[in-house]
Amino acid sequence: MAEKQTGRDAIRKAIEQAETVPPKPANDPSSPDAPAIRVSGGALVMRPDGLFKTSDEHGSLPISGPFEVLSQTRDDEATIWGLMLRFRDPDGVVQHIVVRRDLFSGDGGELRNVLARRGLYVNPSNGARGLLAEYLSRVSTDKRALIVVRTGWHRINGQSVFVLPGRTFGSPSVEVIYQPATNDASVFNAAGLLADWRSSVSALCVGNSRLLLAVSAAFAGPLLDIVGEEGGGLHFRGSSRVGKTTALRVAASVWGGQPGTGAAGYIRQWRATDNAMEGLALAQSDTLLPLDELGQADARGVGDTAYLLASGQGKARSDRSGGLRTPTRFRVLFLSTGELSLADKIAEGGLGRRVKAGQEVRLVDIPADAKKGMGLFEDIHDAAEVEAFIQEIRAATTRCYGTAAQAFLEFLVGEIASNEQFADDGRAWMHDLVAAWLKPCPESGGQVRSVARRFALVAIAGELATRAGITEWDANDASEAAYACFRAWLAERGTSGAREDAQAVAQLRDFLMLHGDSRFHEWKDPDLGDTGHGGPPSNLKDEAEPSPPPAAERFRTVGRMGWRRRKSNSQRDPEAWHYYLTAGGMKEAMIGLDRNHATEVLIREGFLKPGGDGKAARSLSPPGFPKTRLYHVLPSIFSAEADS
Repeated sequence: MAEKQTGRDAIRKAIEQAETVPPKPANDPSSPDAPAIRVSGGALVMRPDGLFKTSDEHGSLPISGPFEVLSQTRDDEATIWGLMLRFRDPDGVVQHIVVRRDLFSGDGGELRNVLARRGLYVNPSNGARGLLAEYLSRVSTDKRALIVVRTGWHRINGQSVFVLPGRTFGSPSVEVIYQPATNDASVFNAAGLLADWRSSVSALCVGNSRLLLAVSAAFAGPLLDIVGEEGGGLHFRGSSRVGKTTALRVAASVWGGQPGTGAAGYIRQWRATDNAMEGLALAQSDTLLPLDELGQADARGVGDTAYLLASGQGKARSDRSGGLRTPTRFRVLFLSTGELSLADKIAEGGLGRRVKAGQEVRLVDIPADAKKGMGLFEDIHDAAEVEAFIQEIRAATTRCYGTAAQAFLEFLVGEIASNEQFADDGRAWMHDLVAAWLKPCPESGGQVRSVARRFALVAIAGELATRAGITEWDANDASEAAYACFRAWLAERGTSGAREDAQAVAQLRDFLMLHGDSRFHEWKDPDLGDTGHGGPPSNLKDEAEPSPPPAAERFRTVGRMGWRRRKSNSQRDPEAWHYYLTAGGMKEAMIGLDRNHATEVLIREGFLKPGGDGKAARSLSPPGFPKTRLYHVLPSIFSAEADS
């Protein structure tokens, strides 16, 4: 008697008997060597005219147009697998597309949509649904390919390769396929010969510190990963028509452009959402991201965008199941232009909004005007005037672009393969440059040193490109230009110390000047030998003693932040306003800063009088109020010394 078969046994037997079908030879989509896949009610067969379900009872049901399975794909973390397909669209153009295996689940609706958008015929009828996904889920191949979603450096089986759309620099052990997260057209195109770019573009940069810096910055992107530096930006700030966009075009010509517009087609705009900017960073990771017109950016989010680009990590997002998706990672050096500085742009976002020192370090503000009477330029070579020089550069960058970066990447790949100390040598070179540049400023803080490292990296990139024969510059042109622009930045900054220190003084002074009359109640001393006009008040020695209630106010203080008291510190000092801030007042005045550090700076610089117990706030009794701790701000906060 035959043993009764359970439902589970039937399922197990069906799985054991299911066949895995190898893909057809890639050069012949209609090969008869591809066996049919048996399914319920028939078989799936790939024919020259497409994929069909065949059965003796119903004949042939078309499923899709013909396609080939070229390889099995995975991402660099082996968490997303898929298949690389090839087919011709209705115009006969060969299409390559990677379809993820998770699209095979369910009825395969998203899979059909993806393929149909690229031009493959897909039968929409109910009877054909699910069969395309079933066919692809049963295909297996030994050929592998690695999918990457960002440009730049990747480590594949211990080897460094650099990926650009359509080309991989290095010799990876597996095929590498670049599949960006967005469908934005590639800007990494090339036109002209390297020799033409060298003679018509890079040669015009000689003698122009800002142009030399811009092109050197374009070469610096691939070095970020090699020497282990964070990303960041350089911002050319100046009035319109000073030549800022020309510098951006020259830098963009290193990496690519678009037919018709030339290198201008590689330039992006600041006017973009955070998500769009993150996509741009992925699409131009380890290269150059040129951003034009900071003034068009959203004032409320531009500071966060600077952090996003410099940090190299996208926003945390959830996946379809509600879990945390791995944040995108990238490395980008961005070059920016605008009539406003980052601080001015952030201030547009509303009253009290200030740039943070960390934001200024991530986007370094460089005055575009070179102070030679020609805007950004210092040498217009043989041009009759500045406008003619700009037009010459525009024509050259429209004709020649994209070749310099390819030559530089070939040079870097060769150096990395032949010199195990290449990265260490680069870091040592940076250290020496920074040490030499900061020798006149031994008190330089960490922020200044961080910016100096970025300029040094840019200098090294320019000099490496010169060593590789890519530019027509002298050996030290790039370093001298980077140092000149670094000095210009430092002069504009006004201090080689921590920016927060100077900002604490300026922020408190501005707060008092803005709210001194409206939010600070006048502290009037009693008429016991102290009228508030003349000599020092009699109770200066012990301000902790309570005072009688003041006379009726003429104007009411709204949103009190403290008190102001007119007095002199000694017989020789003139009377001046002393301010006494409550804890809430000091918190509001120091918004955006570390309040403890800020008060330490103010005490050290002599603008804040501490209490006798060593605390920053003093225990005082304003007229009509109980004893409380107040921050005593001295009149010297308004002096010229405070400005410096």
